[in-house]
Amino acid sequence: MVSLSLRRGVVAAAIATTTALAGGTTAFACDSPARPIAGATAVRATDGSYQLSWVPANGVRSASVYAATHPIERAQDGKLVAKDATGAATVTGLAPTSRWYFTIVPGPAKLGEEVAAKLVDLEGVNNARDLGGYPAANGLRIRWGTVFRSARLTPATTTGRAEIAGLGIKDDVDFRSTAEATSEGADPIPAGVTHVAEPVGDPGQAVPPDPKTPPSTGDLIMDNYRLLVSNPNLGHQFFDALTHIADAPQRPVLYHCTGGNHRTGWMTVILLKVLGVPDDVIRQDYLLSSGTTGAYLDAAYDQVGLDYGSFPNYLTALGVTDQLTRQLRHALLEAPR
Repeated sequence: MVSLSLRRGVVAAAIATTTALAGGTTAFACDSPARPIAGATAVRATDGSYQLSWVPANGVRSASVYAATHPIERAQDGKLVAKDATGAATVTGLAPTSRWYFTIVPGPAKLGEEVAAKLVDLEGVNNARDLGGYPAANGLRIRWGTVFRSARLTPATTTGRAEIAGLGIKDDVDFRSTAEATSEGADPIPAGVTHVAEPVGDPGQAVPPDPKTPPSTGDLIMDNYRLLVSNPNLGHQFFDALTHIADAPQRPVLYHCTGGNHRTGWMTVILLKVLGVPDDVIRQDYLLSSGTTGAYLDAAYDQVGLDYGSFPNYLTALGVTDQLTRQLRHALLEAPR
């Protein structure tokens, strides 16, 4: 993460080592005992196979699994990859560079429960995942395949670039500072994808110290989290990203910074708060990224309280209106089936 130590008008480099998320992390599920299929998870193994599991309701003896390279809910929109499964299935033989979505269909039904791997395979790119599947406001959940987050894309291998193309993204929102983007190079995105520069950490974003901000603890990254909240020049970038996500022609959206943990992590906190995701799930998602600690997130939350009194007040200060909230929830949320 580029240091945002702009209190004295100086931008220094605070390098946080980022490593790839380990395989085996499962998708978060929004469970409901009334649904025929609940608790569905998908994990992509290192050999390219997928391990799916779910909890069938009483009376559901077996299920069929369908797969597609786009989110699906109807059996006929995918290809049959497993049948007569009783709570688990191993799926093999799928194209390795494609992003796969699954629908688990109970018995003779036509509609099923959607699930995908939470972690997104982008070879060379760290901290990549799909925000789909998280429980949200009003008993809804986030749609799969609409919003992705990651670290910088420039280290992507040839395979990784094919996997980026397989996401089908329309917008690539880049929170790297101008200096970072210049040094690391342009994002390797497919033709037709719009690169949106929203730099966080440029020298011109410096402001005098905020008297409400506690003295530095000596932890530069923790100080940066407070600055993400208190610096008035940092925030419109996250609002701009929200507007891109809300706009249907610009979805799916991927956003990233350099490490995919701090600036990207705070952007994700903002988005998940707008969508009504429970705080414990927000923290779980934040801590999935390498280089994060609960103390960093707590520092940002504390600064929100000091500067704005509450998170809703902070969102209002960013420009998040009731209309934008409704638009984002309508676009990104769905009812579990």
